[in-house]
Amino acid sequence: MIDIYSKILNQFVAKYPTRTYRKGEIIIFQGEAPRSTFVIEAGVVKAYNLSIHGDEKPVGFFTTNESFPGTWIYNKVPSAIYYYEAFTPECSVYLVPREDYVNFVRSHPMMALAELDRYVNNQLSLSMQLNALQHSRANEKLMYTLHYLSVTHGKQLSGKVREIKLHLTHQDFANLTGLTRETAATELNKLKHQGVINYGKNQPYTVDLGKLQSILNDQYIAELEPEQSKGIGALAET
Repeated sequence: MIDIYSKILNQFVAKYPTRTYRKGEIIIFQGEAPRSTFVIEAGVVKAYNLSIHGDEKPVGFFTTNESFPGTWIYNKVPSAIYYYEAFTPECSVYLVPREDYVNFVRSHPMMALAELDRYVNNQLSLSMQLNALQHSRANEKLMYTLHYLSVTHGKQLSGKVREIKLHLTHQDFANLTGLTRETAATELNKLKHQGVINYGKNQPYTVDLGKLQSILNDQYIAELEPEQSKGIGALAET
């Protein structure tokens, strides 16, 4: 379904203008009423909130063919409830009038089903992220966050080893977990020595889900293995 979805969507958005953003450039500000629906042509967009102290709190990542901000697109709120920022060196988006995009989804059953599937997967992603944040120990926060990222934004390398396709820094992990950068770096280094993860300069994170599960021994992890959660795993592979 994903290939058909992409083909139909690409044919539709091709007639609309595009805009390119550099890494770190804000696409939509929190509280801003967007002028159009944004559909990602290439790159990754990060959605986040800011704490009262100005700390960044990521809530999700959007990739190719995904649209945002969803709550505004479907007329649930009058403005964006998060900041949306280019996360990759270059991020290009189609600018589609909201009414055109909604009518397009409504008129194509395949698109409506794909859109529903995407929102269900996004909801599952958010619940996985929330589960990670509920743990009190720093190493558990990071392990559950690594599991969430490897399932939702990873690709299989071999066996149960997956590569996270997002280029993340220690600060990114700190923002995702609410830890300090120093604590995140220390705990990630411990996991690297345990063989749970591997990473390096200009090298993406890889996660051994088998070793992760053996440490946590959590049925929650077992039930959300990529092979079993077919919807989220399929989207992660695209």
